[in-house]
Parts: sequence; structure tokens; C-alpha cells
Amino acid sequence: MRFKRCVLAFAMWAFVFSSGVEAQTSGLAEGKTTPGDVTFEVPLNLTRLWGEITKVAVWCKISSNALVGTRNKEVQAQLELPVASGQLVTTARVVVPVTPTSFVDPTMAITPGPTGQAANYDCKLSGFSMLPTSNGGGWHLFSAESTNPAFRLSPTPSPIKGSFVW
Repeated sequence: MRFKRCVLAFAMWAFVFSSGVEAQTSGLAEGKTTPGDVTFEVPLNLTRLWGEITKVAVWCKISSNALVGTRNKEVQAQLELPVASGQLVTTARVVVPVTPTSFVDPTMAITPGPTGQAANYDCKLSGFSMLPTSNGGGWHLFSAESTNPAFRLSPTPSPIKGSFVW
């Protein structure tokens, strides 16, 4: 399996597209690319988080009309990371699984396949508080306007959005 790497200049997030490649041994023939898993590399530098925040998650979703074999024509994944002493400094690698069956129509109708079709992605950052949900605990997006000070980050982490072609 070879990796095709694309770096996107959106808030230092990187996007890696894994694909299987078939080509003749001469290396000069055209190859046929089959889409595979998509990996988002997300540098995180979160410090001075409230003590009640025990986990941070990066959640990424890919939507495409090519994903006829999936629910709502989208695939998604979330990576949860532990917070230690109020901080999390690492690079999160969120792998969104895209299996060959994601592109197969469940009715077995013939489709043109994913090649050349557009896909949109959206990634968000959230935190988890151990407090009871009645006291504002659970999973919440970080925001400068959060009513719960534990989830108040300034500036608000912008969702990362973009598109690519399979």
C-alpha cells in the first residue's frame, strides 16, 4: 500500500489519503487508484485546561455522493486522548475508515465509482468533563462563548472544513 500525502494549510491540520495503487512494472503506465482510509493529523497544544476535563476528542466526518454504500453518504471517526495535569500536547491521528464497500450501492446498481467525485470533510474539537451531565458534564465542543467555563477556549477552535476529489 502506498500513501499519497496532501498537506492542507488549515490551522496546521494535515490530511493524509491512503490508497491502493495498481500499475505496470515499467513505472511509466497509468495507475488505477482505489480510495482508502483518510487520516487527519491534528497538532494539539492545549494547556491550562480545567481539571474536570479528562479527555479531548478530535472528530472528523467525510461526506460524498460517492459513498453510496454508507449511512447518509458519510463516514466518520473520533479519536479520544487523555488529558494529564490540565494539558494535552501531541499530534492526533484520526483515521477515518473508507472501505471498498463504502462505494458499493447496496442495491447492486452499477455506479460510476468514486474516481473524480468530490468529498467534503469537517473536523471538530471537543472535551469531556467527569461532572454529572446535570452540572454541565459530558462531551461538549470547546468555544469562547461556552456557558460552562471548563469548555471555554479562546479563540474558539474553528472547525476544519475542506474538500478533495477521490
